Amino acid sequence: MYLKTGKIEINNILNNVKGFSVELKIAEISKYFLGIPYEKNTLLGSPTKEEELVINFEGVDCMTFIEYVEALRLSDDLSSFIENLKHVRYFDGIVDFKKRRHFFIDWQNLKSIRDVTEEITDRKCYIVMKNLNFIEGIEPKLKIINYIPAEAIEKIASKLKTGDYCGFYTSKEGLDVIHVGIIIRDENNFRLRHASSIKGYVVDEDFFEYSRQKEGMIIFRPQEI
Repeated sequence: MYLKTGKIEINNILNNVKGFSVELKIAEISKYFLGIPYEKNTLLGSPTKEEELVINFEGVDCMTFIEYVEALRLSDDLSSFIENLKHVRYFDGIVDFKKRRHFFIDWQNLKSIRDVTEEITDRKCYIVMKNLNFIEGIEPKLKIINYIPAEAIEKIASKLKTGDYCGFYTSKEGLDVIHVGIIIRDENNFRLRHASSIKGYVVDEDFFEYSRQKEGMIIFRPQEI
């Protein structure tokens, strides 16, 4: 296992959020990541190189950021965090490149997550079938994807919650989303907390301003388990 925790003290954070609701846990845990540098390709493994479990809080990309937050909010201590991260990042909790959840849509299989995209749009979302296949060494996946078009996002804003995981849909061949982040809501103030390659670190940005530049979004809602 490769472990770099940087400024984040796992047990202290988990003690601080004991008893919090799911929404508040995600908001509080993710706050500790603000300012952490954006870094891509931190995971270790490939079709030809054995996968190694990576915990690196000193540099995150958009996907590893939400993986760490989701695994932390399910955990009580370092040991349970390691096990939860295995299940968040890998199918069946098996640390293997081919078992890695390479696509955001793969989170549909997590027991701690529910796809609420259809629900919050009263089943008026767009539905597409895509062949996800941009990763060398991974068999293509044919997936049905529901997404909310960009022009409808503000109309359904009242149904969004703090802690919702948001994936920004793309029509690009082989991909489901081009970016992911966490929605942080304070009444009618909506922010996107995400690891930004443009800003260079984990940051809060105006959610609606950011989403207007995208084709649409998928919403996964964390569940109490």
